[in-house]
Amino acid sequence: MLRKIVPGVLLVLMVSATYLQAQTFQQFASFYKRQEDVKARELTFRFESMGFFQNNEYLGSFVDGYTLPGALIRPKLTYAPTKDLYIEVGGHLVKYSGLDEVVNFIPWFSSRYHFSNRFAVVVGALDQNYAHGLLDQLWEPERIYTDRPESGLQFIYSSDRLDGQAWISWEQYIQRNDPFQEHFTAGFTGNYVAYKNSALTVSLPVQLLFYHKGGEIDSSALRVQTHANVAAGWDLSINVDGQRLQSIGISGNWLGYKAVTVDSNTYPFDKGHAYLVGASAQTRYSSFYLSYWNAFQFIAPKGRFIYQSVSDSDPSFTQASRSVLSLKYLWQKEIVKDARVAFQVEGIMDVPTGDFSYSYGFYLLFNQDFLLSSLRK
Repeated sequence: MLRKIVPGVLLVLMVSATYLQAQTFQQFASFYKRQEDVKARELTFRFESMGFFQNNEYLGSFVDGYTLPGALIRPKLTYAPTKDLYIEVGGHLVKYSGLDEVVNFIPWFSSRYHFSNRFAVVVGALDQNYAHGLLDQLWEPERIYTDRPESGLQFIYSSDRLDGQAWISWEQYIQRNDPFQEHFTAGFTGNYVAYKNSALTVSLPVQLLFYHKGGEIDSSALRVQTHANVAAGWDLSINVDGQRLQSIGISGNWLGYKAVTVDSNTYPFDKGHAYLVGASAQTRYSSFYLSYWNAFQFIAPKGRFIYQSVSDSDPSFTQASRSVLSLKYLWQKEIVKDARVAFQVEGIMDVPTGDFSYSYGFYLLFNQDFLLSSLRK
């Protein structure tokens, strides 16, 4: 009985949040320190944390429901010899409520150098702010606290008209005769502002991801696998600038999947595509996003499984054609300068079957720098 009541209550909550997307969970869960906040020749202790309670009640055969209660913690020492060179050394850990041991307890090192105001390179732990600008269908937002931090090499470009980044994240390193393969993910995202004035912004985003498992010096009998996803689209945002409603927007994206190597036989389909259209609105604290997803043989190894044509919970189950309608509401507020709180709720309907899934989450984020020493002359 409760399961029948809760979806209706959640739907009412979302619709009753009358003025409601530039704000996203990916924006909220952004930790990496921006260059404008860096002060040269300062040694600081930086404490980053996010408490989370995420509950996913999924129906259907694509993914089982699950709950993620816990906290992510990153204690770091940071130092900037100049404003253009920034270094972090510390640790990353995730602790789930009800589980004695700590998971993903690993050392942290990251360095960023700005060649100019527009161009920077990151080596070590990557800047994962805004999830690289990737769509949920390509990159599951929960990976910020379920996966190990991305680490490798990243190039970032930012200007008034164009934002872009390219990166490679090394997920499994191998040595000679290791019995397992190397794993890495490489990506590129870009967003070009085609038109902008005080009331209207038109932008053209593009996204590309490669997932690779292989290597030349391992002893694994597994075959090389390389899979690719691509997305391209448009986004139109209207600045309303009202007392309550701030902006509204519409967007459209085409997405593709391709098994690049002949031996990419992990999945039953070797190519597929999808279309995503959405409408959004935003107030000071809230955002609302309504979307429709139509896919054929679409697979994204790092994306949200509930949108895909293959099942995560049952490897033998596939459904080539997918049609999904979703409604998402996010409320977030800055408590003080370095602390924010957020609540997110989402309803997802599989159109052909009528299966209604929902999820909700509470998040408390705290990122603060404590000055240890100022080495300025």
